[in-house]
Amino acid sequence: MNESFKQDIRKSGYLHRPLPIYHERSMEKEQAEQAVLSRETLFNAASGESHQWVHHGVGSLRTTGQTIQLVSPSIMPHWPEGAPADGDYTNFGSAWMTLKLPKVNWEAFNRVTLKLRPDFHGVPNAYIMIKFKNEGAIPIPDLYHREGVHGVNMDNHDWNMVHLDIQELPRDVITELTIGYYLNGKEKATGDAIELALKDITLEKVDGHHVSKGWVPKQGEIVYSHSGYSADGSKTAFAVGLKGERFQLLHEVSGDVVFTGKLGELETEWGTFQVMDFSEFKQNGRYTLSAGGAATESFAIGAAPGVWHASVWKSLNFIFCERCGYPVPGIHGSCHADVVANHKGTLLSFNGGWHDAGDVSQQLIQSAEVTHSLFEMADQVKPYDEDLYLRLLEEGEWGLDFILKTRFGDGYRATSAGMTRWTDGRIGNMDDAEARVHNQAYENFFCSGIEAYIHSRIPHHPALSKRLLEIAKEDFQYALEEFKKHGFDQKPIFWEHTYQSSESLYMATASWAASMLYKATKDSFYAEKAAEFIAFVRRSQELEGIEVEGGVRLSGFFYRNPSKEVVQHFNHQAREHLYMMAFTAIHESQGDHPEAGDWLASIEAYAEYVKRLAAYTLPYPMLASGVYHVNEHQDDKSFNYQHLLIDHQAKEDYSDQLKAGVKLNEAYYLRRFPVWFSFRGNNAIMLSQGKAASAAGLHLKDKALLDIAEGQLRWIVGQNPFGQSMMHGEGYRYAQQYSVLCGEMTGELPVGVQTFGNEDEPYWPQFNNATYKEVWTGVAGKWMSIVADLYAAEV
Repeated sequence: MNESFKQDIRKSGYLHRPLPIYHERSMEKEQAEQAVLSRETLFNAASGESHQWVHHGVGSLRTTGQTIQLVSPSIMPHWPEGAPADGDYTNFGSAWMTLKLPKVNWEAFNRVTLKLRPDFHGVPNAYIMIKFKNEGAIPIPDLYHREGVHGVNMDNHDWNMVHLDIQELPRDVITELTIGYYLNGKEKATGDAIELALKDITLEKVDGHHVSKGWVPKQGEIVYSHSGYSADGSKTAFAVGLKGERFQLLHEVSGDVVFTGKLGELETEWGTFQVMDFSEFKQNGRYTLSAGGAATESFAIGAAPGVWHASVWKSLNFIFCERCGYPVPGIHGSCHADVVANHKGTLLSFNGGWHDAGDVSQQLIQSAEVTHSLFEMADQVKPYDEDLYLRLLEEGEWGLDFILKTRFGDGYRATSAGMTRWTDGRIGNMDDAEARVHNQAYENFFCSGIEAYIHSRIPHHPALSKRLLEIAKEDFQYALEEFKKHGFDQKPIFWEHTYQSSESLYMATASWAASMLYKATKDSFYAEKAAEFIAFVRRSQELEGIEVEGGVRLSGFFYRNPSKEVVQHFNHQAREHLYMMAFTAIHESQGDHPEAGDWLASIEAYAEYVKRLAAYTLPYPMLASGVYHVNEHQDDKSFNYQHLLIDHQAKEDYSDQLKAGVKLNEAYYLRRFPVWFSFRGNNAIMLSQGKAASAAGLHLKDKALLDIAEGQLRWIVGQNPFGQSMMHGEGYRYAQQYSVLCGEMTGELPVGVQTFGNEDEPYWPQFNNATYKEVWTGVAGKWMSIVADLYAAEV
């Protein structure tokens, strides 16, 4: 970490105030400097043609001579038409102005620029939305209203120049452009009125626009990991269209050439990549790459703490900024005290932990998982940075408090609440939200394991440590009792992050929890339960292998249950790592068990599967999503659990998406990205796979697996076709994301790269929309969980 960043950490009170936003390396700054080759005025308020605009939604539209203004109250006394009566996942409506257009073709332009001024009085984040309608070959918006919708975090009370890359937007017959905002409730400082002024809109053709679709990066641009590379791991960068035959690695400060190599070639189905492999160079430091007239910014080579340490501070900053029920300076006051859980005549405020995502909803299991990751990271960072250790511990204890707070003590827990709004904190009026309350075996298994894991990691609080272990045992028993009653038939809860859980994942979670309790108590009861549950998981694993090209067999992956009809997939939420966490935990704690050899074989089979997956996306380090059977969509129950808010078209689209993947045999395809519909974005998915790889890698002492795990981090921080870091403030060319209520936060991470339609190639437009661009605390937790294992591997 450089001295400037250390100073920022100190000035923040060691993350008791948010870190500053680092605009200087952002994509928006780069956009502002792009050369404009041609332009055409679409609208100018001073021309007096404001009659072209149509108002709809809350409020009204007015003109001032120099601007057109959208004005509205900040809240309404009722929910919008069609909203749920209880206000679940509901704001107070929206205000829009729409420019009607006579079927115009914008294909000669690749950027839209708008000049806007928000006067959102006391609103924590001035967030506006821009929407397009295309009636040409590809209709926009799409079926799920994801495409053609863009959100922008604005500088409040100032004129903002908003640049939007529309290179991949279908725009052959544009008929509407809409601008507006949502009424997201009143925070403590919020006033009564919202105003948005528009001065002009310009269509532009700019030089040097960014790649946003496909595997081929921008010509002449080096793709590399912005944070850096492990000294002992693989170190590659690549490009297309470079001149020359050699590349150089240069020391950042001296400029000396420290390594020279030949540009290799890798033939792929997408074309030929020029590969720079400097894996044999192992000297710690900061360096740049140069080849064919192109050069990179600087990056680190070293041990994990030298490469990923700053990203841990930044991820922690993002998590802190998403605290719920706590006044985060400059973002929001103490929030959501009137989100209430009701159980047997008692009430609790369901605030605490961290907001789930950009919509500030709350999910117990997501906060619990983040809590676990914070303690994992604290464990490993202590020898390197005591300040960070203490701060991770403090944030982890904030999450632990929420886990305990939401527990009613009889098996029931407050589990989630849909928000998308600020509330006034006063219980009893219309803006309140009701938290869901359930006695679900899965949640109690999962929480009991996390509680047992944490109990030994808070020695400074012996009374809580002792009580926490008792609570873990109680919760495990509640889970057993409910599971005995219902088995796997206990109905999942729609909207909750456990909704997709399969039977095999359920048993992996329960086995891991039992192993955590066995480690903590040495009680053979938990050892027996861990073995009982893991046997179900093993019966759900493909161990014989399916025959693929060349007569080779592919094995090691998991099915949803032992019938082996539906393969286990993740397309939004992702907990693939729980399989390896369960197997490594039981093999480590019961190494002399008669079935220990089988458990080890399962770990090794999965490890080989991961290595096979890695080959399908070369030269990129992103792991392919996995194997799919052609008939899985015919199982209605599992299909509907896996995919939320799908349309009647989904089953037809399933087959089309498989055909866009890699055909392995007549029954199986491999997809590089998941089969998905409304909910898209793969950061959580590949980080979950990465955590599975790092857990197995640590257990097997397999450096190749650890390198694959680190590769998932490298993809996120720049080693992707777009040359962008997806962690805001880390690396280079990071962009705004979908963070509607809290605004941009250093360290924020989005749901992840999506695909367009039924394709199987990366798609990452500038357009900010849910779910792919929505910031998500769970991704930050998974990031830390992998980094913790990379630190552990250094010992």
